[in-house]
Amino acid sequence: MRGKKHNSVPQAPQRPATEVSLNTMFLCRNQPKGLRKIFPKCMSWTPLVSPPGGVTGGVAPINFASTQSRRTCSGRRHQRTTERSQSIHTAGTAPGLKPPYSERVVDLAVAFSQRPLNGGGTAMHYTDYPDVRREQSRTDRPEVGAMTKLAIADAYGLSRRDLRVFDQPSAGAPHILVRPSSILVHLFDLRAVVRYDHVRLFHITQAHGQEPVAETERARASGNDNGDAKSDSDHCVSRVFTHIMKEGTRNGHHQPGGMETTHYELYALDVALSSVTSVLEAEYLLTQRKVSEALQMTDASTLSGEESTMHSGLRTTLELKRKLTSIEQRARQIQSMSREILNEDEDMASMYLTDKHAGKPHAVHDHQSVEYLFEAYFKASDTIAGQAASLISRIRRTEETVQYTLSVRRNQIMVLEARLEILMLALAGATLVAGWYGMNLVNYSEKSPHAFSVVVLVSCVAVLVSSGWGMRRLWRIRTAQLRT
Repeated sequence: MRGKKHNSVPQAPQRPATEVSLNTMFLCRNQPKGLRKIFPKCMSWTPLVSPPGGVTGGVAPINFASTQSRRTCSGRRHQRTTERSQSIHTAGTAPGLKPPYSERVVDLAVAFSQRPLNGGGTAMHYTDYPDVRREQSRTDRPEVGAMTKLAIADAYGLSRRDLRVFDQPSAGAPHILVRPSSILVHLFDLRAVVRYDHVRLFHITQAHGQEPVAETERARASGNDNGDAKSDSDHCVSRVFTHIMKEGTRNGHHQPGGMETTHYELYALDVALSSVTSVLEAEYLLTQRKVSEALQMTDASTLSGEESTMHSGLRTTLELKRKLTSIEQRARQIQSMSREILNEDEDMASMYLTDKHAGKPHAVHDHQSVEYLFEAYFKASDTIAGQAASLISRIRRTEETVQYTLSVRRNQIMVLEARLEILMLALAGATLVAGWYGMNLVNYSEKSPHAFSVVVLVSCVAVLVSSGWGMRRLWRIRTAQLRT
């Protein structure tokens, strides 16, 4: 009956190629890695598909090529998007040549912008530090686990945009975001979410398949145990925060300054800010010792005139200056973050999550404890930044002194070279006379008894006059430069 209803559809002969084409499409979608290397895209199998002119049973003709192009292999959407963007920007590039830098930047930016919430499907490992004063927090929540960024946003009332760079391995700009039921803390490698009854610390390195402790041990085993080692300082803030939180869990929650607090969220913020400033201060003190040693060595080499030691001292001070610049920059970032929070009365009043959970929210002007907290660390970060800047100025003055000394040495060498060139030019005239008399030609002075003495005397006088004239000109040039 259904076949009679659709008599207008042209009937195609039954061909077994249709079934083979469907099987071919299935194999294309589920091809193993070996075949993917040979056929990188499913569209390369399109010529093997022979769509029928019509299908019996009242079904409209199917465009297998368009259907296949609309379907994407599961788990490879991001790769398809990247390939599509690259095909747009690198279509005119010759094979075997890299595209221009601007096109590569655009391709990479498109790939980043089209990622699902910047890796929202990747689980991030975390550790909970509950408020031990609450009995229910000791058993209701597991100590460790894993969550995706989507789950974090749903569980803590955060916006997905707040977690855009939350799982990035780079330090990024430090910031603290205040939300109705939680506080998002992003302080370099420290990534945590604070609530009124617990702190959830996320381990970014584990999310990217790394172990900070193992990296540190490998760096020490390889002999890279200096203060500038990146593997030793990348995860210091989170490690200090973990240590303080563990000690606070054992001994009851006390602030790093020794004062107890009834607001667990303020205690967690105090620990986080204390960890950052402690790491910056420790890095500054260690760098200061190395700077003092390097400057003493450089001053001694400057007085003794050992140029090789001066050059090595300059290289050492250059590395230390880079380290101090990094410390100053991070301290300025913490200072700027504290200033932004101090300028927002509403955010400071919203940080009292315990009182808000108890139904007693603070007024906009009622934030004295939070204000004192951020003022203290604002001053601490400003002090560290000022000390680092002062030490950088000291290094710069020493470098200028060494550069002046080396410039004087170079000028002395250039003067010596100029004098030698003047003498060589004067001797060239005497050698020219010797060349003339050395030719096997008759010069009508072979029989003269005074010819040799006269030639030698004239040559010596010419050399002396030329040398004196050249030295005088060099002296005038030097005195003119000193006057200018």
